[in-house]
Amino acid sequence: MSPTASDRPGPGPTPPAPAAPAYLDAATLARLIDAPRAVDVLARALAAGEVDPEDDTPRLFAPARAGAEFLMMPSAGRSTAGVKVLTLTPGNPRAGHPTVQGLYILFDADTMAPVALVEAAELTLIRTSATTVMAARHLLAAKRHPAGEAPERPTTDLPTATARRVVVFGTGPQARRHISCLTAVLAPEDIAVAGRRPEAVEAVAAQARADGAPARPARGDVAAEVAAADLVICVTSSPTPLFDGAAVADDAVVCAVGVHGPGKRELPADLILRSDLVVEGRASAMRESGNLLAARTAQQWAEDPRPLANLADLAAGRFTPRPGCPAVFSGVGMAWEDLVLVTHAHHQYRRSRPAP
Repeated sequence: MSPTASDRPGPGPTPPAPAAPAYLDAATLARLIDAPRAVDVLARALAAGEVDPEDDTPRLFAPARAGAEFLMMPSAGRSTAGVKVLTLTPGNPRAGHPTVQGLYILFDADTMAPVALVEAAELTLIRTSATTVMAARHLLAAKRHPAGEAPERPTTDLPTATARRVVVFGTGPQARRHISCLTAVLAPEDIAVAGRRPEAVEAVAAQARADGAPARPARGDVAAEVAAADLVICVTSSPTPLFDGAAVADDAVVCAVGVHGPGKRELPADLILRSDLVVEGRASAMRESGNLLAARTAQQWAEDPRPLANLADLAAGRFTPRPGCPAVFSGVGMAWEDLVLVTHAHHQYRRSRPAP
C-alpha cells in the first residue's frame, strides 16, 4: 500500500537564518586594536605557533582598468578564515583618492559563514605597521645580546626594546602610520623623515609632531642620517635602492616593507649580502621580495648554508644575530597577518556588544 501524503516524511525544520555579518568600519577597527596591541597580538600568535607563515596561501593579483590591479589575500586559521579583496590604483592620490581600497571578509572556520566585513584600507595600515614594528622590536632586542648569550625566556614573554634614533623613508599613509606605531612601541628620541619632495616631508614631520612623535625632516646628507640611526624604516614605492648600503651601521636594524615584486627594491644588494636577514615567510619572499631577488637568485638563496629566518623564528627566539652585522627585515605583506588581527578585533567587538 502506497503511503499517503501525510505519511511521507517532511522536509525537516527550517534552519535558522544566519546572522548578518558585523561591519567594522575604519574608526571601529582602530578603536578595537590600537598599535601596541596589534604588535603584541601578532607576536603572540607567532610565538605560540598559532600561525606558520610558510603555510599561508599565496596572494592573487589580477589586472584592473587604468593601470590598477586587484589583490586577493586568502588565509585559514583554527577558528576563522578570511580573504582581503583590494584594489590598488597608483594614480588615485593625484585625484584625491586613496591608492588602497577594499574589504576584508571574515568567516567562521567550521561553517564558513561570513561573520564580519572589515574596512580593508585601515586594516592594511594597522597590520603593515604592526608587523614592521614587531620585527624591529625583536631584532633590536636580539642585537642587545651577543651570539649565544640571549637570555632564556618563555615564548609567551614579549621582548622590550627602544630605538634612540630612527630614519623613516616615505611620505605616504604608511609612513605616517609607521611613525605613530614605532613611537608608541619603541619610544624613539629622534625620528628623521626622508623623501623626494621637501614639502611632503615637512607635512609628515609636522603632523607627527602634532601627534606627539619626535619627528623632523632629514637634514642635508641623508647618508649621514642613516649612519647615525639605530633603526631605518623604508615605506616607499621606489623601484630602486634608497641609500648606499655602506652607510648603515654594523649594529643597526633596517626594515623595508614598501614594495613587493621581483622588479622593485628599496635596499641595495650590498646591504642584503652583509646583513642578518629575516623575512615574513621564506616562500613569499622568494615570490615577491625584490630586495632579496636583486641580490641573489631564488636558487642561490636556497643553496645558502644560512637559511633565511622567518617571523616565526624571530618571535619564538630561534634567531640569533651575528655580532658586527646589520639586521634586515624585508616584508611584502602576508594574508595571515590580516587574519590574526581581524580575528582579534572581531572577538573584541563581540565582547563589547550588549547581550541580546
